[in-house]
Amino acid sequence: MNLVVKTYLAACCLLSLSVSAELIHENGVWRIKPGTASGIIPDSRTDDVLKTIDQAENLSIMREDRAALALWNKLIEKEVGTDAGAVALLERARLYALRGQFEDTEADLNVIFKSHSDFSGFGQAVQLAFDLAGRYENGERRHLGGWFPWFKDPLHALTIYDSILKVAPVGTIAEESLMHAARLAERENRKEVYSDMLERIVSDYATSKHAPEALERLAKLRGAESLGPDYDQATTLESVDHWRTLADQFPRNPRAQQSTEQIKVLRDRAARARLNLAKFYWFKYNNPEAAKLMANASRTLAPESAAAKEAEVLLAEIQANPTPPKSIADRLLGVNPRPRPAAAAKPLVVSGELDVLGFGKEAPKSTPEPERR
Repeated sequence: MNLVVKTYLAACCLLSLSVSAELIHENGVWRIKPGTASGIIPDSRTDDVLKTIDQAENLSIMREDRAALALWNKLIEKEVGTDAGAVALLERARLYALRGQFEDTEADLNVIFKSHSDFSGFGQAVQLAFDLAGRYENGERRHLGGWFPWFKDPLHALTIYDSILKVAPVGTIAEESLMHAARLAERENRKEVYSDMLERIVSDYATSKHAPEALERLAKLRGAESLGPDYDQATTLESVDHWRTLADQFPRNPRAQQSTEQIKVLRDRAARARLNLAKFYWFKYNNPEAAKLMANASRTLAPESAAAKEAEVLLAEIQANPTPPKSIADRLLGVNPRPRPAAAAKPLVVSGELDVLGFGKEAPKSTPEPERR
């Protein structure tokens, strides 16, 4: 075996050691987890790395920030792509968080999320990101350079929550991130974000402990989007569906206790919207057929509602006399022409000189004889 091949194999062994070795923290010191280094005994370089990590961690605990950062920076630079480098990134991010350097903390966490998805401390990095978002959300100021206070930026927490949902979409932290983002968006009047977060909880985390709260919030949000029976009722019916889902899936939850009353109010609003249309067709548009159609729709949508009772009275009036009463405008300007039923349309009369489209017919032109030579 020549020297080149030996050098290549040695390099492969060292690389496999540094990449596959998983570092764990036990009894106050860092070591390689048994079975994660292919059975190879760590060499002197690996021992130096572990000692450096222990030293940097102790300096961080004693808040010797500058000395600790110097060691973490050295490790991150030399151990790119390894488990040791990921540990250094995470510990440096924690130290930055203690110093209030939120932007630096986020930058280190993003490197872990992008390049160390198989890192054993990945969950700790996600938790640190969640804690960082909470500090932004609570209005803490970040400190430039670890000492100069800067402006509050609670909305930046939404960006961090979104990154958590991308790298760790399953688990308790994801559910908490969605709920925290929804509450923050409501406080900051970010209606689109608020609605989107609630929709994601209801659709993707239906068994979450936050699902009842999300359903209640979403039902109230959709109910408030309709300004009354004179406007579109699509969101009103969506609100009814959310209240019904809350009552059906979480009947013992305190939030579901108001579902019955809310559904009653909302269904009456939607039924009244159709009743108002029926009155419009009857009193103002001289169209009893359309009025009866809308009145029946009101009764079908919410038979027990007050609007349905009024619709029954209107239907009885139309049946008794199909001619609506004349208003002052009708007496002055005349009654609006009643729409003619389709069956009463007169057939189109086409004379012999016109085609079915009303164009004049022309006599067919004779084909000219070919010229003789």
